[in-house]
Amino acid sequence: MEFKSLGNIETSFRQIRLYAFVFAIVCVVVSGYSVYASYSFAKEQREKIYVLDQGKSLMLALSQDASRNRPVEAREHVRRFHELFFTIAPDKDAIEKNMERAFVLCDKSAFNYYKDLAEKGYYNRAISGNVNQRIEVDSIHCNFNTIAVR
Repeated sequence: MEFKSLGNIETSFRQIRLYAFVFAIVCVVVSGYSVYASYSFAKEQREKIYVLDQGKSLMLALSQDASRNRPVEAREHVRRFHELFFTIAPDKDAIEKNMERAFVLCDKSAFNYYKDLAEKGYYNRAISGNVNQRIEVDSIHCNFNTIAVR
């Protein structure tokens, strides 16, 4: 490509400088728009969450304020802890795996309770007696009006 208007060096230098400046401005505008578009897309995607229904089906849900979901999350947390802690299979490894998962959801008092049961031979008797213990939580009542301070 040959520039026909580049007759002398002074005008050609001004013209090339103008083209470079316009190109830089266009690059900045395109970059700024792409950053803005990516942030708005990410914000839009953060409002969508995917929910597993009992580990089976995946469905799309819209997120809300976290404080509105706290009671539901707390009840599910308590329900899951009790299922893991009190469901016993006649296998030592299965009991230990369930207890490890349950201890993530609780404080030291549940660990102390587990140690007391283990010292009394509760788990050994369940294993030797080939006992399957399964708990099914039918209702959970939580008091969200008080705050426990330790």
